[in-house]
Amino acid sequence: MYNLFISLRYLRKRKISFFAVAGVAVGVMTLIVVLSVMNGFDQELRSRIRGTLAHIIILKGGMYGLEDYKQVIKKVKTFKHVVACAPYVEGPALIKLRNRKEFVYFKGIDPHAEASVSDFNSYIAPFGNHPEDLLKTHGEKNTASAFGGSELLRIGPGEPEKDPESFIQNGEQIVLVTLKEWDKISVKAFVIAGKFKSGMYDFDKNYVYIPLTVAQELTGSKEKDAVTGISVKLDDYRYANQVRDKLQAALGFEYYVQTWEDARRTFLTAVMMERRVMAFILFFIIVVAGFNILAILTMIVLEKSKDIGILKALGATTQGIMSIFLLNGFLIGSIGASIGVAAGLSIVLRINWLENFLYHTTGWRPFPPEVYYFNQIPAVINLVNIVFTAVIAIVSSVVFSIYPSLRAARLDPVETLRYE
Repeated sequence: MYNLFISLRYLRKRKISFFAVAGVAVGVMTLIVVLSVMNGFDQELRSRIRGTLAHIIILKGGMYGLEDYKQVIKKVKTFKHVVACAPYVEGPALIKLRNRKEFVYFKGIDPHAEASVSDFNSYIAPFGNHPEDLLKTHGEKNTASAFGGSELLRIGPGEPEKDPESFIQNGEQIVLVTLKEWDKISVKAFVIAGKFKSGMYDFDKNYVYIPLTVAQELTGSKEKDAVTGISVKLDDYRYANQVRDKLQAALGFEYYVQTWEDARRTFLTAVMMERRVMAFILFFIIVVAGFNILAILTMIVLEKSKDIGILKALGATTQGIMSIFLLNGFLIGSIGASIGVAAGLSIVLRINWLENFLYHTTGWRPFPPEVYYFNQIPAVINLVNIVFTAVIAIVSSVVFSIYPSLRAARLDPVETLRYE
């Protein structure tokens, strides 16, 4: 029991110990805040990428190589867990938009089928558009409709919902130029009938939705009744890998069946690696705090050598002396971890309020919406990460207190008390 009493006494008397506690607290707080925000970004990015794709995508060799797609859809719908399918034609094109010429991708869709497999409906709803608007024709020439990405149609600063004058209005004409049957040029005019906003900058900047049949005419795939691929929605994404493998076996090696995670594996892996590297780098804050503990406890051992000699002369064991300083390390780590967890959770829970306060006070915004496309900073509190971080901080504190503990335990009471 004297071990704990002496440990607490040393901590109270040595105000420098509070700096060691502060070092652990800062390290734990920083890790919790960064990991929570990174988890939030990962979850939000996955949600938005998933919104532009379906659970499963079926492709075939060549850009427009999936012929007789209606028969394939009929076969796919017989599989368990499949609830909807939507064909699409996708490819590169040159777009003439007012006086601008840009490289984009067009995606030909059946709007009602697309709405059943992706978040297409939620992308166009804020602008008062409906899926059937894409099927309308305009003028005497029956010009087809097109939905443009909000960033592609941007002509000034602002948000498309609040500042419509900063975007190209409905009714304006655009022209798409693309390859037809690989050796011809196809040129077709469209009328902007609406816009969409997915929240993914690249998608909103580089994509145009057009009707499926018109896209087939553009690419010369209408005669073959061919499409680029088929999007498949499941009743539960947990069965995606299982259904993917069954579809692959049933359709044959000519078809390529993949989940949306397979399709964006490189990007998702990069985000995951960034999160892990960030956590690894920030962990060194706790390591620095550990060295701080080592230095402080070593200094206490040198200053209290006489006290240690007296304790040994009175019968204190080597293990007892060691436990005093190991307890010091444990207490510093525990108190620091507790303060760090409390501070970290407080910041995470109020992070958007803090950002708004900083923005209105200084005019600087750490996470500008026009860059990250998040109205709020996404943060997800993971209990496992918090517990793991706190445990690592405590264990690290105890490990760094081993050296001063051994040094104190090896002191010879005769030598320490000889000149006293």
